[in-house]
Amino acid sequence: MCSTMIGKVTLHAVLLAAGLQAPVAVAAPDGKALFESACVACHRQDGQGGIGLPLTEKKFVRLSDDYLYKTIRNGRPGRIMPAFDRLSDAQVYAIVDYLRTWSGTESFNGAETVISGDVANGQKLFAGYCVNCHGPAGMGLDKGTGQSYSRERDFKVVPPAVGNTGFLRSASDAMLKDVITNGRRGTLMAAFGKIGLNEQNVNDLVAYLRSLQMQLSPPQEEKMMSDASIIVDSPENFDTTLENLKQALSGYNFRVFPDRLLEKGLFPEWEANKKQMTIRYCNFNDLYDMLKIDPRLGVGLPCRITVVERDDGQVQLIAMNMTVIARLFNNDQLRDYAVDLDNIQRQILEEVTF
Repeated sequence: MCSTMIGKVTLHAVLLAAGLQAPVAVAAPDGKALFESACVACHRQDGQGGIGLPLTEKKFVRLSDDYLYKTIRNGRPGRIMPAFDRLSDAQVYAIVDYLRTWSGTESFNGAETVISGDVANGQKLFAGYCVNCHGPAGMGLDKGTGQSYSRERDFKVVPPAVGNTGFLRSASDAMLKDVITNGRRGTLMAAFGKIGLNEQNVNDLVAYLRSLQMQLSPPQEEKMMSDASIIVDSPENFDTTLENLKQALSGYNFRVFPDRLLEKGLFPEWEANKKQMTIRYCNFNDLYDMLKIDPRLGVGLPCRITVVERDDGQVQLIAMNMTVIARLFNNDQLRDYAVDLDNIQRQILEEVTF
């Protein structure tokens, strides 16, 4: 055995004896594969957008890698962009690198210093120059996620909700100043620093936008309930419980659809359990309003409560926990509706089982 080989064997033996392992090359995350698995469903393979915004070259000009990283990491609470908090840092940066390669752009490396300004004057300037596109307090115009509600025909996409906590956590003061001063190519965002606002005015606007972040509650981890169902026992028999449920739903102005066996379609009708019945109900005004906010909700509507009789004779009512289901859609407005409907649903269940 040659001396070189002996040296390698000896080194490996020493490392093992010391409880160490020789370095192992680890492949870097594949940004293209990650983009295809996490982003294509909304932004499309070619980045032309659909459910999500278009990701054209113009979108990445004068944006920093840090902004892109934080946008992927934080998402946009209340909008359709989720927070990809389960990806590792290396995976998120791999997606950012892929976007850079794809768009042929470089990171905007503006100074990260905090910009000082007059918040009160910035608020006045915002009302005069910005509110028509970005909405009161920068929270956007109208309802919805930015895709489903009608908008001004000039807007190819809804202007960003610049008061959104995800946006403000992602954008540096330098980026905000640059966008206000120089505008954004390919959008209706004007270069206000070149058409009337001096540098101090721009600084005041940045200070006002940053003050909005201070007014927002800090992000909190929401713990999803382990069970997305509400289950209550009924003191009555199966038929009486079923009838009481229909009456209660009608009393709350819900349209009640024909009874449906829970096992319908799973077994031949004569084999389906007749003591497991689903009652579907809906208020069409609420339904249309919710669908305008997010049409994906159609997969969970109309609402339903199932009445079952267990083997021991106990009758139970089982309903979806709407506040849990609504969280899946990443939309604050939808969540507000869900809270209201959940309260009504719990009142109905209490009335039936009282």
